[in-house]
Formats: sequence, structure tokens, C-alpha cells
Amino acid sequence: MKIFTVRHGQTHWNIERRLQGSNDIPLDETGIAQAKSLGTRLAGEKVDIIYSSDLLRAAKTAEAINAHHNATIITTPMLREANFGIYEGRYIEEIAHEINWDHPDGGESTESKFKRIHGFLDEVVAANHENIIIVAHHGSIKAAICYFLGLPMSERRKFDVGNTAIHCFERTSNGKFTMTLENDTSHLIAD
Repeated sequence: MKIFTVRHGQTHWNIERRLQGSNDIPLDETGIAQAKSLGTRLAGEKVDIIYSSDLLRAAKTAEAINAHHNATIITTPMLREANFGIYEGRYIEEIAHEINWDHPDGGESTESKFKRIHGFLDEVVAANHENIIIVAHHGSIKAAICYFLGLPMSERRKFDVGNTAIHCFERTSNGKFTMTLENDTSHLIAD
């Protein structure tokens, strides 16, 4: 089993450093180009199924990947970024001193997000497709990394997840996953 996790392309809120969370912000022009480059990068991979967050920025990135495949795309709210409650839409620098990232006022706790995503990944792994792509968000992918590597939630901060970054996990003969690609954005490097 080979599973790629990829983050959505850039949005104007990424550039403005505004907290998107559960807001349905579309890809900007750069994000659309990034998603196309990502699709080209993954064109040579065998893909049986694509799971994507149902938020527009992830769903459009999944469509750009699938332009090179004929896979089924399943969109689901289970892969969404956390809802950051009263902090959504605000500038990250503006809220940095007041937000509790693990328990944002009016939002979803990090523990709840991890349970949601890990429960969904249990179902993905049990479905036993051989070649899977998961398109999601910064925090969702950090939760997935911890899931596949068997790490506690506290380890999530050790990992970077850039726009359209690829992480790849392969199941070994002992049933555990190993990370064979980490935060790869080489498809974004201009010639």
C-alpha cells in the first residue's frame, strides 16, 4: 500500500497569513498553477482512489491531480482543517498571543481533529486500495503524518507541510508505514 498526502494549493489567505480553518477559500491564481504542477508531478504514479477534503481549495487540487488519472474522487468533511472558531479569518500575527491552538474558543480541539482524521484513516487503510492520494490541509496532514508513523499528537510540530507538498507513506511487510517522501515541493521549482 502506497499513500500520498498532499496539501491544497495556495489561496490569497495563505499569502495574507489569515487563518482559514473551515472557511471555504478558493485557490488563487498561483494555487491553480501549483495544483497543475502537482498533477503533472504525480502523473506517472498509479492511482486507485483519491480522497479529498470537501473544501474548495482541496477539491480543486484533487481535480488537478485527477486530470492525469481516471480515479474516483471521494470528497469528505472528515479531511477538513480544524474549525478555529472565533479566530477564523483573522491575521495569524494578530491572534498569535491570544489563541490556544489546542483549544480555540468556539472551535475544534486538536485532540478532536486527530480523532476525526485518525478514524477516517482507519477506514481508508481497511479499504485496502493499493495506491491512494489524500488531499487535505496543513493540520489535517500533520495528523495523518502522526497516524502513519505512530507518533503522538505532540510530535506534529516537527513536520512542515507547504502548499502542494507531497508526503508519501508505504506499508512494509510488518504492516507498519514508513515515510518515503517528506514535504516535497520540487514540482514548484521553476527551471
